[in-house]
Amino acid sequence: MKRLLLGLLLASPVFAFAQGSQVNTQSQKIIGMGGAGSALFIDEASMVYSPGALAKMDHNAVQIGASAVMFRSAFQEAGSMMQHDSRFQVTPPFAAYATFGPKNSFWKAGLAVYTPFGGSVDWGHDWPGRYELSHLSLRAIFIQPTLSFKLTDQFSVGGGFIYNIGSVDLGRSLPAFHPDGRPATANLKGNGSGTGYNVGIHYNLEDQFALSVSYRSKVITRLEDGDAMFDVPQTLSANFPNTKFSSELPLPSSLNVGLAFPLSEKVDMAIDGSVLNYSIYKQLAFEYETDLIPNSVSEKQYENAYSAKVGINYQVNDRLALRTGAGFIRTPVRGQYVYPETPDNNRYVASLGFTYEMTDKWQLNAAYAFQHILPRTGTNISTGLRGRYETYIHAPGVSLSYKW
Repeated sequence: MKRLLLGLLLASPVFAFAQGSQVNTQSQKIIGMGGAGSALFIDEASMVYSPGALAKMDHNAVQIGASAVMFRSAFQEAGSMMQHDSRFQVTPPFAAYATFGPKNSFWKAGLAVYTPFGGSVDWGHDWPGRYELSHLSLRAIFIQPTLSFKLTDQFSVGGGFIYNIGSVDLGRSLPAFHPDGRPATANLKGNGSGTGYNVGIHYNLEDQFALSVSYRSKVITRLEDGDAMFDVPQTLSANFPNTKFSSELPLPSSLNVGLAFPLSEKVDMAIDGSVLNYSIYKQLAFEYETDLIPNSVSEKQYENAYSAKVGINYQVNDRLALRTGAGFIRTPVRGQYVYPETPDNNRYVASLGFTYEMTDKWQLNAAYAFQHILPRTGTNISTGLRGRYETYIHAPGVSLSYKW
């Protein structure tokens, strides 16, 4: 029995940040364009999408915003007609920005606090994969001070230092029961940190064409002294003491290229493409404080991912702008490594959004994005769980900015 329980525990996916955990909600304007617009929009969120563009802001501003990401996944085990749905969850990734610097100067400074990775899913204790996962909540919060310099009227550069604060809370059932019928459970909670950087350039020909190139480095996040807690029958408690664990998670680097150009006097188009270096995620290792639970290595073997996005911005008048966009994202997860915390596959994105200038100083942005993660049937190489996953994600959001 102990060997079986340990095998299930050590097969844990825990920190598998796939596309399902990457959150691209740092700008409601860009959300409304399907994820495009890094070259088009020059505002506070440029610290994330195009640090080189920040110096071209002709004012200072503060902005705060959030999205309500609603992730709903379904699983049907091979050979069964029963469908199991994850419970309704709302994850609120947020972004906050502040810019500083002399008006119309050649430089601009800023501070960004945002959540590029995170998510929440709850499958409960009654589905076929309960020994892999019952619930998972995870988040990475990036704190990024940024500097940007305008070298010419058309060309600017910028960059920022990233400090990441990460957290995870994972639970799973174990194949044992208390005398009252309750399932045994394992729960892992931990916090960690890591560092990286974000750099970029921006070039524009006035009212004709703009180009943005940015690179965000990988961020190796080290989780130390996490809590591994077990709720098992009394007869097994000596073999499963609560203990500490540590692990290391490589959050991938990304390279983004954006183009923007006018289609007419009031309509602009933006096209963005990204490559995400998920191939650095080869395996996941755990170190436990007690010798009763041996250290483990779990193979992941992720591939690089890429995305292509296109959006339209229509400036209705001086106060109102309307947007729409679409995109495609290729998954980094191979079929045999699909886990229920991010049952990832290739996905399509569609979105709508708007900006309304309430006054000369106050601006309201809102957007809604829909993602369909295509159905995927496979057998996990580690756990043997075989079945079909399909996932839908809804993400309405809003932001408010004040400029001076």
